[in-house]
Amino acid sequence: MLDRTVDAPRVARHHVRSVATALGDERSEDAVLLVSELVTNAVKYGGDGPIELSVERPGDSLRVAVRDIGGPGPLPAVREPGAAGGGHGLRLVDTIADRWGGEHGSTIVWF
Repeated sequence: MLDRTVDAPRVARHHVRSVATALGDERSEDAVLLVSELVTNAVKYGGDGPIELSVERPGDSLRVAVRDIGGPGPLPAVREPGAAGGGHGLRLVDTIADRWGGEHGSTIVWF
């Protein structure tokens, strides 16, 4: 669990980096970047509760999920290139991750 604070992305990056590096994942820095984007979204746009970070190693893959426990909102959408303002983190996820998706309920985004 991560507290919904400005420190949450840093804590998530540290955790993902340590797990991915310990397992020898060659794309660990990609995972670190993507988890930072997802946790930042949860902090910025989510509900009031904590954020759950799940890091798993099924087979030869790394699966990371960020669950916004208090966030009843809609699943985030990928913004179009050139759109004004921020909110382009999911475009990074879409470009870098081999697979990704989201689940309704308390919003979950995984890669």
